[in-house]
Amino acid sequence: MYGGKHVLIIFDDLSKQAEAYRAVSLLLRRPPGREAYPGDVFYLHSRLLERCAKLSDELGAGSMTGLPIIETKANDVSAYIPTNVI
Repeated sequence: MYGGKHVLIIFDDLSKQAEAYRAVSLLLRRPPGREAYPGDVFYLHSRLLERCAKLSDELGAGSMTGLPIIETKANDVSAYIPTNVI
């Protein structure tokens, strides 16, 4: 990326990652939030997705593109995880 290269990252599948993180958090007795997901699950997702950027010419003019994949149940994009990733 810093050498003028372009990077593509495909995050497959953020909904499965959120479910696994929820299970671990519940086992660790962390306080659950909406739909029993921990409150920082979206902070974890945003830290990953916010790293995608286009660098300035001074830094090499490379880019990082991220494509998050979310599994929906019955095409319901109004569910908790898909809504927050969108």
